[in-house]
Amino acid sequence: MSIDYEYIRENIHVKYDELYLKKILLSFYNQSLDISTFSIENRNINKVLNYFFEDLLYNAKSKNGKYSPSQIINNDILLDIALKYINEHRNFYHNKSDITNLKDFFFSSSMVGKVTNFNPVIARKIFEYYMPFQNSTIFDYSCGYGSRMLGALSSKYDYNYIGIDPYTHLYKRLLLFSDWIKNTIHNNGDTILFNTGSETPIPSLFNKIDLSFSSPPYFNYEIYTEEYSQSYIKYPTYNEWKNNYILPTIINIYNYTKPNGLHIVNLQDTKRIKIIKDWLDIALATGFKLEEIRNIETLKRKSTKTENKLLVMRKS
Repeated sequence: MSIDYEYIRENIHVKYDELYLKKILLSFYNQSLDISTFSIENRNINKVLNYFFEDLLYNAKSKNGKYSPSQIINNDILLDIALKYINEHRNFYHNKSDITNLKDFFFSSSMVGKVTNFNPVIARKIFEYYMPFQNSTIFDYSCGYGSRMLGALSSKYDYNYIGIDPYTHLYKRLLLFSDWIKNTIHNNGDTILFNTGSETPIPSLFNKIDLSFSSPPYFNYEIYTEEYSQSYIKYPTYNEWKNNYILPTIINIYNYTKPNGLHIVNLQDTKRIKIIKDWLDIALATGFKLEEIRNIETLKRKSTKTENKLLVMRKS
C-alpha cells in the first residue's frame, strides 16, 4: 500500500475551527478548578495550545530520542520506518489513522526526542492556589509554548502576566496567542512580553512581581532552536550555564519580586545534571526562603510517568 506523504505533512497538525477553540477556552475560563490537588481536570484545553504551538513544539528535540517529530514527518525514509513500526505493533496502535498513530508514536518511541509542554490546567491551579488575589502580577521567566500564559490569563483573578522568551519565532507566536486569549475572554489584566533571556536584567520589573513561576530549560536537554539567543549555545558547558544563566536569572527574579512574594520553579533532574539542588542552593544563597517542595506527576511518554519537583520559595 502506497503512503501519501504529502497528505500526512499537510494534515499532521489539526486545523481546528476557531469558534470551536473559543468555546473550549470560554468553558475552561468558566470552570472552577479543584486547587487542592494538582491533577488534570480538563484535557480539552490542550487543543488550544496545539492549534497555536504544535508546529514549533514538533521542531524541538529532547535527548530522549534521535529525531524531532518534524524531522521524521519531513523525511520519507524516517516516515517509512515509523509507519512500518506502527503497522508491526497493531496491538498497541490499534486501527487508527496514520496521523493519529504517528502522534502516539512520537510520545512512545525511543526514536523520537519529543518535547512536552507544561499542562495549562496545572499552571492555573498553581497560580490560584498560591496567589488567590485579584490583579496579582505573574512572572513567567521561560514562556515556552504558552501553557503558563494560558493558565494565568484564563483565571478569573485577572492576573497581570509578564513573560520572557529569547526564541524570536516563539515570541511572535506568543504575542498572537495573548491577543487571541484576551479578545476571547476579555481578561482585564495587563500582558507584557520580552524577547530576551531571563539572565538579562530588566530594571522596570524591580519590585513588581507577586509570583514567579516557570519550567526553565535543563541546560541542553531540550533543543528548541539553533538561535544564538538560546542559553545552551551562549554557555556551552553546564558550569558556564549554571554561572551565567541560572545565577543571574535567580538574582533577577529576586530583584523583581515584591517583599513576601513567591518564587516557584518546576524542575526535574536528568542523568547528567542535578539541576534541582543547584537551583535551590543558588536561590537560598540569593535570599529566598524555602517553603515547600511538592511532587507533580507528568506524562513524559505515553506509558511512563515521572515526578517533577515544584520548589516553592518566598522573599522575606
